[in-house]
Amino acid sequence: MDDITIPQIIKIVLGLVVLVYVGYCWSNQKFWSRKHFDWKPKEYWPNVFWLNIIGGTLIGIWLIASPFLLS
Repeated sequence: MDDITIPQIIKIVLGLVVLVYVGYCWSNQKFWSRKHFDWKPKEYWPNVFWLNIIGGTLIGIWLIASPFLLS
């Protein structure tokens, strides 16, 4: 395995930030609505909430794992 590079570190940190956001959304059962520029409860728009949770988790895991899998 090669040495880890700056872009790989940035991907890992960004993936961690995405997972922290997902964890915050999950623990508070809210999501950030850009339309209203406010936190909205899961019941307001359940499809967007679950898209944030599932999509954010997959993107976060990919960003963390890709530097190790593709190097």
